[in-house]
Order: sequence, then structure tokens, then C-alpha cells
Amino acid sequence: MQIPGSEYLYRRLQQHLDRGPVGFPATDSGVEIRILQQLFTPEEAEIALELSAIPEPAGAIHKRLKSRMALDKLTEALERMDRKGLILCISRGKEPRYAKLMFAVGIYERQVKHLTPQFERDAIQYMQEEFREAFHSKKTTQMRVVPVNKSIPVDRSVATYDDLRQYVAASDGPFAKMTCICRRGKDLLGEPCQQTAVRENCLTMGMAARWAADSGTGRSISREEMLELLDQADAEGLVLQPENTQNPLFVCCCCHCCCGVLTSAKRFPRPAEYFSSNFYASVDRDACHSCGTCETRCQMDAIRMDDGPAEVDLGRCIGCAICVTTCPSGALKLEEKATPRVPPDGTQALYMKLLQDRYGAIGMLKLAAKKALGMKI
Repeated sequence: MQIPGSEYLYRRLQQHLDRGPVGFPATDSGVEIRILQQLFTPEEAEIALELSAIPEPAGAIHKRLKSRMALDKLTEALERMDRKGLILCISRGKEPRYAKLMFAVGIYERQVKHLTPQFERDAIQYMQEEFREAFHSKKTTQMRVVPVNKSIPVDRSVATYDDLRQYVAASDGPFAKMTCICRRGKDLLGEPCQQTAVRENCLTMGMAARWAADSGTGRSISREEMLELLDQADAEGLVLQPENTQNPLFVCCCCHCCCGVLTSAKRFPRPAEYFSSNFYASVDRDACHSCGTCETRCQMDAIRMDDGPAEVDLGRCIGCAICVTTCPSGALKLEEKATPRVPPDGTQALYMKLLQDRYGAIGMLKLAAKKALGMKI
């Protein structure tokens, strides 16, 4: 069957995005094409097809477009696509560099100002179909789970990259907050969050915070406000999921009813296998009063009470510690796993690790050869 020209363009874009660190796979339903058609104009799709996973100046991208577009028009289009949250722009010196973005975490989260009910329904459907398998991994993950680290009993010392409050306190910033895309989407569908009334608690730092503030997608905040929002997240039983690096650019404050990551992972028999976390909760059965507070707060259905002390299902526990912080008897504590995971240094190292997981050593050599030849990857 012949594919119409417009749909063929978006299919090519789907295949191009699918070669990124986190894939953008095709589905039987075609929902991924509907998503791309809502995001990219045909002209923007043509440009996105020439972007690499490695940030490049407009001049390098222009060579691939050949005579299809003048350099000044391309630069204007790239700047517009950056403002729309469709591509990545990194300012290095005086010359910006541009690259393709992953759908999540990436393009989707940047659509908070442009979100529509139809787009949200399509995004939810896609997460329930093939994208769930592409996003969740038992190897390297884009996000990790950390405890709030405020008066939490832990058997051993907590490394700096697991202590989010310590990291924020030492960070040079800047800091910004954005409206949570997941809760915004649920609001549009008439299904408001059951866990919190707060909406601006998608937290960003460094380069991501600058983009959020400059694009108008978020608002600059102080370090103190950042720490207050982390405390509020703990008080309301939200799971902290920063970028899976030692120097995270974002922190999501997640709930069981809205967060696409948590809701999709909960469908797995053992969701803990798909989270990068160095801790798990344990119960002192003799000290437990069977009050049920921990069972209510757990976002992953990892704690149950069968007419007795609380029991933790380690196949579901992701080590977020929100059960520990409000245990009235002190029966719950956080324990470090026998083999802690050390996250990659930064975003670039994380993406390289994701690519290595997908393509292996030989595949990485092929990608390196393409980059050396000036080809897109």
C-alpha cells in the first residue's frame, strides 16, 4: 500500500527519532504519527530529519539541507523549534548548537504550554503501547529514585549523588520550576491529581533552568524555594525522581495517579527492576503498630498489611523513603542495597551509556565513524 506523502515524512521522522538514546518505536495503532503531526509542521519535520544526536551549529545542518533552505531561514526555524521545545539548543560561546531531542524525557515535558486534551490522550496511549518498553529499562535509566534525606534513618552513609538536598544546597544554580506536564495533562482530561494541589513542582537546575526561564516555560526560583518544594513533596508523599546523573538537570515530584513513569511501571510484575535506586525500605515487625500510614503513602503498592505488621514487597519497592518519613513508631527504615549503582557524571555521559546499552560496542563504533565523517546519528 502506498503511503501518502505527508504520512511518509512523519514516518521517516519517527524512524530518525527511534535511533536516539531512548527509542521512539512504531505502533500498530499509528499513535506515534499523530503525535508527530501535532508537534511538527512539515517544514519543521524536514529540518528535524537533518539533526543529529550530537549538537551541531546551524552551518553543519545547512549542508545536509543543501539548497532546500537558506542559512538565515534555517537559523530562524531552529530558534523557533527550540522555543517550541522540539529540539535541543546548547549555547557554547557565541554559536548555538542544535540536536534532536528524545520524546521523553525531552519533547513531551516541554509541551506544557501547548498541551491539548487530544495530545495528552495520544501521549497516554503511546506510553501504554510500545513506548513503555522503550522508556523503561533494566539497564541504564533516564531517571533515578532518591530519598528526600531529611531525618531518614539509613544503615550506611548516603553518597552525595543520592542526597538531593545536599546537592541543591551546594549547586551554583540557577533554579527554576515548571508546571508538571503529567498533572497538567490530567487536569485537561478532567482527572485532577489525588495526591497534591501543587502544579509547579517540576524542578530544574543549571542549563535546564535557564532554558525554562528564558523560554517562558518555567519561572526562576531561589535555592531556598527549591528546598521548600522538595520538603513539600515529602510532606505530600511524592516520589523524587531526578535525572540519573551525579549532576542532575531536573527533578520530578511524582505521584501514582498522574506520573507516566510510575503508572506505566506499575504494570510490570516487579516494577522495582526498572528503577535506578540504591535503597529499599525494611520493617521492624516488633516496633510496627500496624497503623497503615505507610501503606497509604506508598505510590507503588509495595506495602501491605494483612491483619499484622507492615510487609514490604521488594519487587515493588523503589526506595523513595516516603513511607519512612512519616512512620509514627519508627518501625520503617531505609537500607542500602548490597551493590549500589553509581550514576553517570552528567547528561552527555548518561546519553552515551543509553546508546551503548542499545547498540553495543560494535554499534557504538559505527556511530563514532558516522560522527567523524560529519554524518548525522
